[in-house]
Amino acid sequence: MKKFTFKLDTLLRVKRNKEDEIKRRLAIKNREAETVRGEIEAAQAELKNFQINVKANRAQGGESVAELRQSVSYRNAMKLKLLKAGQKLDNVMVEAYGINQELIKAAQERRAVEIIREKRYEEWKKDNAAAEQKFIDDLSQQMFVRANK
Repeated sequence: MKKFTFKLDTLLRVKRNKEDEIKRRLAIKNREAETVRGEIEAAQAELKNFQINVKANRAQGGESVAELRQSVSYRNAMKLKLLKAGQKLDNVMVEAYGINQELIKAAQERRAVEIIREKRYEEWKKDNAAAEQKFIDDLSQQMFVRANK
């Protein structure tokens, strides 16, 4: 009985490799998105701590005009930093979405080749089973003829 060979195995391997490469790119983008989320959380925590410190200073006593200006300026800078990080996160998520769409398409292409492989394997099994059954029938017929001589 000869072994099943699929003539498009090379194509299937290429499709799988392409899908794996896209998965790696998506993982890198997701890590980048997590890093940006961490930056946003850190900036939010920093802004919150600053606001708590400012409230504590105001409760203890007066704040000079220079400190007040510095406080407002720092708050605005932190809000701008948060805004830029949010925009960066949006851009990364858009890129990740695009890569995810590529992954879906690559998976569909790979699956199409796999379906062809499965169908050809089933045909091979059917043909091979018929040939094997014919061989067994011939063999049993020869044994019967020899036994009755």
